[in-house]
Amino acid sequence: MTNPSDRPGAAESAPLPPATTLGEARAAVVGRRYPLFEESFRLFDEAGGFRPTFIWPPLLFGLFWFVYRRMYLEALLAGLAGLVIMFLGEAGPVEGGDGLVMLISIGFSLFLAVTGRWLYWKAVDRRLEQAMRLFPREPGRALAWLKWKGGVDPLAVVLTLAGLAVLGRLALVG
Repeated sequence: MTNPSDRPGAAESAPLPPATTLGEARAAVVGRRYPLFEESFRLFDEAGGFRPTFIWPPLLFGLFWFVYRRMYLEALLAGLAGLVIMFLGEAGPVEGGDGLVMLISIGFSLFLAVTGRWLYWKAVDRRLEQAMRLFPREPGRALAWLKWKGGVDPLAVVLTLAGLAVLGRLALVG
């Protein structure tokens, strides 16, 4: 991928003013829905880390919410955990095993719902650190890069669903 400021026509557009606060930089990464996360991010900043909060999308959509929010590492880890839970269910006939696997699955979904905003806070700040490393003396370019790399990615969710459908089909055939 190329840098947004290297695209044709980028020189003609007005340069973006650099973010003057951490909140403005985070808003560049999160996008227009930043107000939904702002209070939680402030709580995490004050606590210096994790505080339990609840967000329903990871509860219902699991790894797809992480993909949608461009948290690909977290999505991969959630997907791998889901596979482990699925294989626990397939491990063999154990008395009450289905109930235990269901309980583990629900517990994992609740864990994602309680830690989702915190994981997003960590991912956003990771992206900010990456921008500072890439553009240490160019805050305008860093902000443009953050906006380009931030936001949400609905297409990635569609591609993830398609990829999982193909993998599922291959598993049934094989």
